[in-house]
Amino acid sequence: MALKSVIMAGGLGTRLRPLTYDYPKSLMPVDGRPSIFYLLNSLSKVSDQFIVTTSYMYEKLLYRLTHEPIFDEFNFLFSIERKPLGTFGGIKKIQDFLDSTFIVGNADTVFDFSVEQIVDFHKKNRNIITIALTEVDNPSEYGVVRLENGLITEFQEKPKQNPISNIANTGLYVMEPEVLDYFEVGQIVDIAKDLIPKVKEENKRIGGILTKGTWIDIGRPLDLIKANLHIAKTWNARRLIDFESAFYHGNVKVDHTSNIKNSYLYDNVEVGKNCRIENSLILNDTKLNDHCDIYNSIVGFESEILEGSEVYDSVIGSKVIFKGNLRNSINSRRVEDI
Repeated sequence: MALKSVIMAGGLGTRLRPLTYDYPKSLMPVDGRPSIFYLLNSLSKVSDQFIVTTSYMYEKLLYRLTHEPIFDEFNFLFSIERKPLGTFGGIKKIQDFLDSTFIVGNADTVFDFSVEQIVDFHKKNRNIITIALTEVDNPSEYGVVRLENGLITEFQEKPKQNPISNIANTGLYVMEPEVLDYFEVGQIVDIAKDLIPKVKEENKRIGGILTKGTWIDIGRPLDLIKANLHIAKTWNARRLIDFESAFYHGNVKVDHTSNIKNSYLYDNVEVGKNCRIENSLILNDTKLNDHCDIYNSIVGFESEILEGSEVYDSVIGSKVIFKGNLRNSINSRRVEDI
């Protein structure tokens, strides 16, 4: 029997600002599709009903999910939180729809590991919660765990020093309905900070399975770039001829004197003469004038980078006209005098 899946899509996307001033994080583009599509696609192998919990910019999310053909195959139920309730508070709100084993996933993750294997592991071991885990290079960015014989014995949230391991929580869970008994409706409750410690206090089984495959949380600019390049390569996106790992979606115009490497260009992007773009993401309807350098950066929708500008390790917002040198920063304002 197919399971129900809860899709958590209410985050503010603060680390992707100023891009998320205009769109929720779950709609950030990854190879021409909203990022939420990839979670739905992965979970559809074991699930045929998707309950989307959302708050921030929910109107835009609901419109895209109900109007774009790529989502026609998914059956949705929406739960709108006028006041954010936290990752588990939002699940508690929809408890009447969760009467059997269910899956919980973050709308801003892209992965290619086996969900079927995680569900089988959960049922075989009779866990109350099972967490999909992955090894990471920098444990300080994630919640990490100590794993012993398939059981999680210790948690540590984003350790600044002395991490207990490099095994991180991917934000994908399989849960039993009895977890819904722990808190009251309307409480602001977090899965990692509140629910899991509560379950652990009662010595209930919290399992962990170390996954094999790629997992990307798109919540940071470089990871959004990484997700675009990963999906472009694995899903065989269109490549710009004569450039190294340069992909595009829609119609783009690139002058032959420019150089593009490990980057993704979206529809109606124009690149002028002698530009250099590396490890970057240039979003729809944006123009780069001559002699621009863009490195490790994202340029938002409908923006323009004026001649001779340099953008390094930065994010340019949408509908921005930028001139100058930007490093390790964000820019969400239009230039006043051009």
